[in-house]
Amino acid sequence: MHAKLIKLINDIASSYWFVPMCMVLGAMGLGLGLGWLDANQATGWLPWQIHANADDARTLLSVVATSVLGVAGVTFSITVVAVSFASSNYGPRLINNFMGDKGSQYTLGTFIGTFVYCLTVLTNLHGPYTTESGEQIDAFIPNLSLSVALLLSLASIYVLIYFINHITEIINIENITASIGHSLTNRINKPFPNRGSHIPRIDEPDFQTAIHGRNMHSVKAETIGYIQAIDLDRLSSLTQEQDLLIRIHYRPGDFTTTHDCLLSLWTGSDEDISHDSLRECFATGQERTEHQNVLFLAEQLSEVIARALSPGINDPFTAISCMNWFRTALMEYLSDGYSTSTDHSDANDDSRPARIQLTPIDLSRLCAVMFDYTRQYVAADRNTSLHTLALIAECAWHAGPGPSRTLLLMHLDKLHKSSLSCMAGNVESQDITRRYEEALSIFSSKRDINEVRACATWFGGSA
Repeated sequence: MHAKLIKLINDIASSYWFVPMCMVLGAMGLGLGLGWLDANQATGWLPWQIHANADDARTLLSVVATSVLGVAGVTFSITVVAVSFASSNYGPRLINNFMGDKGSQYTLGTFIGTFVYCLTVLTNLHGPYTTESGEQIDAFIPNLSLSVALLLSLASIYVLIYFINHITEIINIENITASIGHSLTNRINKPFPNRGSHIPRIDEPDFQTAIHGRNMHSVKAETIGYIQAIDLDRLSSLTQEQDLLIRIHYRPGDFTTTHDCLLSLWTGSDEDISHDSLRECFATGQERTEHQNVLFLAEQLSEVIARALSPGINDPFTAISCMNWFRTALMEYLSDGYSTSTDHSDANDDSRPARIQLTPIDLSRLCAVMFDYTRQYVAADRNTSLHTLALIAECAWHAGPGPSRTLLLMHLDKLHKSSLSCMAGNVESQDITRRYEEALSIFSSKRDINEVRACATWFGGSA
């Protein structure tokens, strides 16, 4: 899919206006359609219609329209307060999570749609009158339209009750972290590029050999901002059509300026290559998004941890909740065993180098966001430190012998040293050291995991 189209779809999905606008247009169409049915007397057989004179019908529609518009204003005010609260307490990067909340969008759309529907019906309603030529025009009372207006007003009441309950749920920090955590867990093994990407290959032993003797070109970025999407399918087509080899230097989520080299390409001929066609495969914006960028989700949880452990808030239990979701995502990642190669292939095992090279998100980068970004905050809190030591130890056990376990044990050691530095001389430092030594003994004793859990209750259970 074209990168600009991907960006447009993501912008619409995270916007607050699209769903309400569609509902407003639908309400307008409903009002016109039901008015046409009433005008053609196609609904006389329905037994549940409201029968009223012109004045009563006009009063009913006016009251409903005025009421729902006032409620819509209150709804919008509550949403703004919720967004401000979340921004100040949990971080400004979480605003899109609230703006993209479908419950709030459908609520606003229901109220505004009901208002527009009533206005549409009012334009068709009239009492008896005489034209300038003396012709008598009978009153037109759209009974079916009035009945639907009453139903919409009742629906608006139910939606208001739902919204009051919903807004308290979406600002609950446990629900916020759970939403981000679920997204992180679901996306962590769907990297960009994913393993189903059919990137063309070249008949050479490795990429360095393939580019030898080719002409190198640098394609600079023309816009300033964060890369939000890369059209890998279009890039793959260009590499085949023009016999190109490409190394992408910036991933989705990276910030670029007009001085940065977006990608390097190697050509097999002296023909000029259109740099604009390559730049069109990249979409940039003023903010990072989670599309093609799983690190953004991890960074959101890291920001919540940093704010939760700040002196002004001091909420270690929120930080522990975020760490639990880090553990869940890491377990999912380690269970899948995703390769850390920069050479992306499709589902088939093909050892030939791909024409497009892009550094992947590996365990090292994930752990850097999860543990390096948060260590200075976690190390200063005894409860969070103990819990984090426990979950790193369990992830290391789950990883099994190899580079992944070595990397996790390195982060275990870093957190231990940092915690001792923050708690030097305090009794809490003894708890930290005891937990750290118990964690190391798990890997040196080579005991069964169930035996370990029975002897060390904090491992896989309570911290």
